[in-house]
Amino acid sequence: MKDQILHKGQKVLGKLIRNKLAFLGAFVIFVLSFLSVFAPMIAPFNPEDQNIEERLLAPNSKHICGTDELGRDVFSRMVFGARVSLAVGFIAVIISAIIGILIGSAAGYYGGWLDTVLMRFVDIMLSIPTLFLILMLTVYLGPNIINVMIIIGLTGWMDLARLVRAEFLTLKKREYVLAARVSGASNGRIIFKHILPNALSPVFVSVIFGVGGAILLESGLSFLGLGVQPPDASWGNILTSGKDYIERAWWLTVYPGLAIFITVMSYNILGEGLRDALDPRLVE
Repeated sequence: MKDQILHKGQKVLGKLIRNKLAFLGAFVIFVLSFLSVFAPMIAPFNPEDQNIEERLLAPNSKHICGTDELGRDVFSRMVFGARVSLAVGFIAVIISAIIGILIGSAAGYYGGWLDTVLMRFVDIMLSIPTLFLILMLTVYLGPNIINVMIIIGLTGWMDLARLVRAEFLTLKKREYVLAARVSGASNGRIIFKHILPNALSPVFVSVIFGVGGAILLESGLSFLGLGVQPPDASWGNILTSGKDYIERAWWLTVYPGLAIFITVMSYNILGEGLRDALDPRLVE
């Protein structure tokens, strides 16, 4: 069994590497992750240091991305902003993945009244405008990075729960599951050892797409002043300060806007490549 999983993993990895766009997306994500981890060593300035004498300087040899309205180095703030955005994306998706997998697994495996109750709850959550719910919770709990992670995670699990449920409805009828049940395996063992590992392929794809979506959502909240709060740097609040100086300081909107676009696009094309690589009809 392990050999089969390893062999399939090698095929999937090989197909993913041969997909040039997916490989490019993975490379960009690796670079951004490297920048965020080693931000204190890479950033040439402290992102919070202010120098009014150098406010709103255009990109130059000293400040390669210019400075903002308080004379802070934009490149340094962008590097530290990558740390914030990627952390929010990963942690929010982990939270939503845990909730979605647990609810989807229970609904799909047990069925009956539990399935009905859980899926009606999912329908109720899907009927609430997500942005409105996020804004309401952010205002109630307060705008900070921890709350943003939790709120995005708590409002983004519904589609994943339905996806996992659909996989469980199919897989629980397979012969190896029936054999495990006849042999006396507990429900927990059947769910987590026999069914869930075989249902994770679409979950991985959904998680990759979810990280990009969470980063975009965090940037939007920070742009509205409901996300990461100054003086902490994030791509969204750099954009917020740039909107007031868009005619005289284009770099305050162009650079963070490009960072958000490139990051989200990289996750999307990596997700597309991973979905193709995991498709059993396409894996040779």
